[in-house]
Amino acid sequence: MAVKKIPKNIKFEEALSELEEQVRLLESGELPLEQSLEVFKYGVELSKLCAGKLETVKQEVEKIVVDSSDDGYRLEAFQDLEVK
Repeated sequence: MAVKKIPKNIKFEEALSELEEQVRLLESGELPLEQSLEVFKYGVELSKLCAGKLETVKQEVEKIVVDSSDDGYRLEAFQDLEVK
């Protein structure tokens, strides 16, 4: 049995929901060993995808910096931010 493929444009919420379903399947203890391994591998891939999407959002949030000139906020390119 091959590991299921994750759709290319899956949304974070869909991937997280699918990951939760895989966890429920594994926790049920009702799957044969081989199927449990495939479900586990699929879950690992979903977990990596979710982590990557969260990291991308984190970087976007970190781009928002306080603009000291007018006490407002502005968006800067992530690579333009300097560590102070």
